[in-house]
Amino acid sequence: MRLFFILFFFLMTGITNAQSAKELLAIANSTELTETNFYEEMPYEDKFGYIIIKVKIGEETYDYIYDTGGYNTLTSDIMSKNELPTLVETEVGSANQIKSMMTITKIPTVDIGGIEFNEVGAFNIDFDQAPQIQCYTNGGLIGKGLIRHAVWQINSVDQKITLTDDIEKLSNLENAIRLKVDFDKTYNPFIKAKVNGKNLNFLLDLGYGGMISLVEKDGEKFASEKKVKAIGQGSVGANGAIFEDTFYTDLKSFELGGVEIPNQFARYGKSNNYNLIGAEITKHFILTLNFKEKELWLTSIQNSNGTDPKEVFGLDLDQKGEKVYVSKLFEGLPADQAGIKLEDQVVSINGKKVESFESYCHFYDYLQEIFINGSEANLEVLRDEEIELFELSKSPLIE
Repeated sequence: MRLFFILFFFLMTGITNAQSAKELLAIANSTELTETNFYEEMPYEDKFGYIIIKVKIGEETYDYIYDTGGYNTLTSDIMSKNELPTLVETEVGSANQIKSMMTITKIPTVDIGGIEFNEVGAFNIDFDQAPQIQCYTNGGLIGKGLIRHAVWQINSVDQKITLTDDIEKLSNLENAIRLKVDFDKTYNPFIKAKVNGKNLNFLLDLGYGGMISLVEKDGEKFASEKKVKAIGQGSVGANGAIFEDTFYTDLKSFELGGVEIPNQFARYGKSNNYNLIGAEITKHFILTLNFKEKELWLTSIQNSNGTDPKEVFGLDLDQKGEKVYVSKLFEGLPADQAGIKLEDQVVSINGKKVESFESYCHFYDYLQEIFINGSEANLEVLRDEEIELFELSKSPLIE
């Protein structure tokens, strides 16, 4: 299974320098856009389900994750190179409720596709506690504070993003469905969708690489008898991973904008803050985000007939130091059936010794390619000073 991220949703929990939460949010979400009458097209990379765009800060260009559910961020290296000031320090929590102290600054200019956004508020974070995120970005997240100032069309068919200030300049809207978007005080964008015929509010969080995630209450409400339990590592947020039981269930129906998307399942767990619709929605619709007018346009992609039943090996792996271990195990699925145990130490994956990985991201990218696109995973496990070979084939996550 692809690791689950709610990459960087912040809960303002602390106040320093006598500033109110409202004032802190104003700094974190600040952006000025003075350019007008612009229209730019740019390619983006779909890396294991996440939208990666090019962002220029100062003299250098970085890979950034496009995240409608998060705040703008930048690394300490970018902050140092551009001699950016510390405006405030505050305690914040990531999506899985782990907290830490962070610095807020402002970036004089952020260039995306040749369009300049000015005085952009951003959190300084290096994701040291979440090295998986570093495998997607060497810059950080482009978040809701900046995204809301322009019109963005995300077209997965042509693998491009169009950036403009005038929705009338865009194509692909002739047969589009218009949805109302509601914003909370932190500018999180919420839309309505139907699960099993019932209306629910969902945070449109393109920083989540999956399709549907539910809060525990709604997950239990809509869970079928076929739900699957996973033990071990749960969601990975900016401040690290939380360990909890996670559940997966098929849905009788899922409807967005009056369009039913069949064969859907949902993930849910205790630490989930909101119901989420993630970046996988771009497989089904061309998305046009016009948040200044509080609207989202959905253009159905032809030949998108839902999602094929997701097939998995039934485990996740992670690396700590030089050791690779089983970080998550799905009950009743191939790895569990074969006798693999949570925290088993893995010494090779499909014949590749773990000590040969040059970096964490070398390991992570290799693993994701196997888990997402591969059909077999052969693991050598060190147990009681002996090597055991486990030959795994995929099976449906939910029959």
